[in-house]
Amino acid sequence: MSVFYSYAEGIAIILSVLLRLAAESIAQWFRRRAMRIAAVFAALAALVIIAHHAMPGVLAAAYADLDRAKSPWAERWRTFDTKCSLTFCASFFPSPVRHYELHVKEEGGFQKYLAALKRRNEKNPPARLVAAQAFIRNFLPQRADAYTGRVKPRGPEQISAIYLTGTSARPARVDKYLDFSRKQGLNGIVFDIKDVFGFVNYRTEIPEVRMTQGKTPPPLGDIAPLVAYYKEKKFYTIARVALFQDELMAGKFADRQIKLKSGAPLLTKGRTVWVDPNKKAVQDYNLAIIREVLQSGVDEIQLDYVRYPAEGDWKIAAYHGLNDFGEKPRIITQFLQKVHSLTRAYGAHLSLDVFGVVAWQEPLDIKSTGQNMHILSQATDVISPMLYPSHFGLSFGGIQNPADKPALFLEEGVQKLRDITSKQIIRPWVQAFKWRVTNYSPAYITEQIRGSKKAGGQGYLLWNAGNAYEHFRDP
Repeated sequence: MSVFYSYAEGIAIILSVLLRLAAESIAQWFRRRAMRIAAVFAALAALVIIAHHAMPGVLAAAYADLDRAKSPWAERWRTFDTKCSLTFCASFFPSPVRHYELHVKEEGGFQKYLAALKRRNEKNPPARLVAAQAFIRNFLPQRADAYTGRVKPRGPEQISAIYLTGTSARPARVDKYLDFSRKQGLNGIVFDIKDVFGFVNYRTEIPEVRMTQGKTPPPLGDIAPLVAYYKEKKFYTIARVALFQDELMAGKFADRQIKLKSGAPLLTKGRTVWVDPNKKAVQDYNLAIIREVLQSGVDEIQLDYVRYPAEGDWKIAAYHGLNDFGEKPRIITQFLQKVHSLTRAYGAHLSLDVFGVVAWQEPLDIKSTGQNMHILSQATDVISPMLYPSHFGLSFGGIQNPADKPALFLEEGVQKLRDITSKQIIRPWVQAFKWRVTNYSPAYITEQIRGSKKAGGQGYLLWNAGNAYEHFRDP
């Protein structure tokens, strides 16, 4: 046996020597040709970059063929494109995916929309119309108008705006709110595209969305000319989309609900209102709406309910594809990256509404909602914390009634988020309602804005669920 071991040991030594010699020879070969190899790789990279710049249509057509065939390579291509669009490589590789979405896929739908709008205008002659209705009735958008409107307002750095429901933002009513905003010195408008109930407020061409809406006519009607009207009046347009609290979708598609481990749906105040953020069908449904709205030329998509539920039996829910509560921020951020890729493709911005208390980043709040701002903030342009003083629990931070401290919570909340991220715009929501406030007046709004500005807040948004706004002084 000792002879055999000696023989094997000798062979191993010889092999190791041969391998070392081979490795040295290969390394020497690479060293002698390093410049040439580097030049070849550089040339290949340059050819790929040139192809992206010179033949976007050809590459877009190749992607389109894969997309129509539902090839897994289309999904891989889109994943790479999403990652690339969020880094420096976007400057080198103009996206064929975005070219396809903007100039191929969208074109047919856009031309269809123009033809349908023209037919409706010819079929229904106008009666007495207010300004917005008259504009929309007479305005047949050209392609450039659909993307950017006639006037490009500034933004998103210093935007101040009021929130409007779909009913208030409709052509028959919106003029009075625009007049109020102009007199108040506001330069933006936030309007519901998809509300917290899940109702889509504009006339959509998405079949699946139509399934959830029933026969209720959407108040906003055709979205592109309405957005153009807002822009004609020089308002920065923010389209609010409530994501994962969606009672209509949860009721129509039981397989998209958040389920308990028992298999029953998660209930909130006795109702099934939440869909699972990690379900592909849920994400695709919302992405389709966002893409269609971006085609109207809005300046910003604002996402609300960008979270998991913090109500009901959320601790015993069987979240799809989730093994640990700590994975929630990753799931949400991956979805946000897809949305951010879309908004960038259309030259728009992305903002997130987040719980006010999330600015304090308490472990339990992150565990329930998944709103870890250290992660989520990387996939957006604007963060809008809902720092309504009345929504902080009694005795929060040692304050007996937080609602009576309008400046304090705005200043602290904005500062905490500013400490987390220096790149994103912090544009807080401001409380424009009197719930829990001892002595509410327009000065209450002024004090909140003062607190936000002191901490470096950039602009602000006013929330009143009934859209009943009073004139106030901007400090």
